[in-house]
Amino acid sequence: MAILRRIANQIVLKTAYIGRFFLIMLMLTIIIDVIGRRFLNMSSVSLQELEWHFHGALFLLCLGFTYLKDAHVRVDLFRDKFSHKTNRIIEIIGCSLFLLPYCAVVIYFGIDFAMQAYTGGEMSATAEGLPYRWIIKSLLPIGFFLLGLSGIAVLLNSGKEKI
Repeated sequence: MAILRRIANQIVLKTAYIGRFFLIMLMLTIIIDVIGRRFLNMSSVSLQELEWHFHGALFLLCLGFTYLKDAHVRVDLFRDKFSHKTNRIIEIIGCSLFLLPYCAVVIYFGIDFAMQAYTGGEMSATAEGLPYRWIIKSLLPIGFFLLGLSGIAVLLNSGKEKI
């Protein structure tokens, strides 16, 4: 149990470094795009699509990290009034009945989604757009796999304080 918990925690915490990389790449891409459009009178469809790809990668790869750090969006209307034990029970039920099955469904269909893009050679609808659309689509099952790992880590740590 402890080894599983450590592995899940380490994998998900490593996504923080990946997230920082994509955040920096996203900021640089936006800066280059803005400078190009504002001062050089240039517009690039590929650059704008790359911004969306970095944004999507950042979001998908950091889902697990956010959940592990309890920084995700939740309804806190009732949570503050409940005891720590009650909140942990709600977390266990929510993780077991909703989060993990949802992750499994998204991973199952996400793999097929990415494979169809790969085998079909899917690319941007515009001529100047980015090729290899399967790369960004493959981040969907990867991101939800990391979210599922963090859900498992939360379940394994359910009797303890925050990870």
